[in-house]
Amino acid sequence: MKNIVKLIPILVLTFFVGTFSLFAQELDLQSYAPLTKGLELKYANYDEDGEISGYYIMKVVSVSGNFSKGEIVFDQHFFDEDYEPVFDDNNLRMVVSVGPDGHYSKMDELGKLMKVQEDVSKGDVSTIPSDIEVGSVIDNGVMNVKAGNMSAKILTSDRKVVRKETITTSAGEFEAFVVKETQITKAVISKEYHLETWYVRGIGAVKQLVYDRKGRLEMSQELVSFQINQ
Repeated sequence: MKNIVKLIPILVLTFFVGTFSLFAQELDLQSYAPLTKGLELKYANYDEDGEISGYYIMKVVSVSGNFSKGEIVFDQHFFDEDYEPVFDDNNLRMVVSVGPDGHYSKMDELGKLMKVQEDVSKGDVSTIPSDIEVGSVIDNGVMNVKAGNMSAKILTSDRKVVRKETITTSAGEFEAFVVKETQITKAVISKEYHLETWYVRGIGAVKQLVYDRKGRLEMSQELVSFQINQ
């Protein structure tokens, strides 16, 4: 079994700040995050050799609140490399919230988390400004996380927008800003990642490369489709 501390990156979908006044069939383009109720994002995951390791679907169930206090609810669905469901009910709910005392992410089903801990995007899109440009240095991010009875922090640092480029995935062609950053999980022990992520306004990550502290590729992820459901 992988070290339990590795389950924490699943929570670093984090809280996505931005306006919470949304329309069901219109993609919210005011931030670099999936804030649109009904938005469904499907990702393919690849191992260090570029082989498919599984698929991950994230759905925005509800969005409420304002800039100082709010909550977003996500449903997450996981599939193996043959597109077979990982769980019988194949759903793992995540609630992310912000308030006067900071950003928080909570998931209750610890057993599920341990099984799919490496299958979701890492990084902290919540603190990426809406007006970034090439060369922008982004403030460090802090996310307080809770998984079952375990608490930890996700710290992101050394964050910079290194370029803007057109990227094509199975989901389409996008204009993306590429952000490089370091993520450290502070729990019983620390875990460090070096990330390179392609962020698209209104969607979030469309591609991500994850390296270990020695610069070796651990995994990658790519958006393969997206839609807005009623």
